[in-house]
Amino acid sequence: MLFNILLKKTIFFIAFLIVCFSAFSQNNNEQLELVIENDKLVLVDKYYTSGLFLTYKKDLQNNFIFKKQQDKKLQLNIVLGNQTYTPSNLTSIDTRDFDRPYAGWFFVKTEIGKINKNSALFIGIETGITGEESLSGKLQNWFHETLNIPSATWIQEIEFKFLVNLKARYIISKTIGEHSAFKFVFEPSLGTKDIFIANNLGYTFGRFNTFNQSSRNGFLTEIDTNEFFGFINIGYKYVAHNALIQGSLDYNDALFTTNKEPHIINFKIGSVLKLKRNTFTFVYNYNTKETPISSSHSFGTISFSRDF
Repeated sequence: MLFNILLKKTIFFIAFLIVCFSAFSQNNNEQLELVIENDKLVLVDKYYTSGLFLTYKKDLQNNFIFKKQQDKKLQLNIVLGNQTYTPSNLTSIDTRDFDRPYAGWFFVKTEIGKINKNSALFIGIETGITGEESLSGKLQNWFHETLNIPSATWIQEIEFKFLVNLKARYIISKTIGEHSAFKFVFEPSLGTKDIFIANNLGYTFGRFNTFNQSSRNGFLTEIDTNEFFGFINIGYKYVAHNALIQGSLDYNDALFTTNKEPHIINFKIGSVLKLKRNTFTFVYNYNTKETPISSSHSFGTISFSRDF
């Protein structure tokens, strides 16, 4: 009953937000994007097991406080998301069998990006809740019951907290010929949820637009030119703290927590198809273990976005 009420309120809030922004949109580009991440897409069920994100994007170039400049633009992103984490043993009620805690994260993130000809900087704030109130356990068990899959126990889930993080992304790109490009992404995070520094090197190949007019970095575009390209990314993340594994920064949580693995390597390979105002993305993700006693993990990503 509580889940249904919160779900209806969330849907109403999203619809209200879209209507409000659309009323002031004038001629600016806008986009809605739905992203689904799930390890069932690669036939496993553990660790980071699902993510669901709805993103509203808006080009602020013509109506924000900064003066319009040639080859530069501003973009607003608002993300509503839910992430679900579980141990590999979903049936045990003994935490001695767990290689990470159950954890859910329900959040809103707002970020503003300044996009130049060959680089971009995004700065944002992410706030949300953990615990049963995040609804992650209810969502997963509803999904499992729908597919006739045994439900997880959700014993000793990371307790309720309100967490806040400051996040940034700096992207720099170098085009190599007409159909290939490299990019480097630097991404720090600081707050009560997680503290990390991540670096990512990517190679893109295929048919794509110029850096600031391409969907390859999640940018809004002013043109309807089709794109079809693939990409390969490899990255390294140093993690100082992860509240969804270790609990609060004071380490005084009453429920089960464990240690994090500070060094994580991740790998992505995927493709993007943009047909005028519609964009489809398919990604295979891999990352090394996130706790000392866990193992590596894979999951899939599919997304659809529509410009309007």
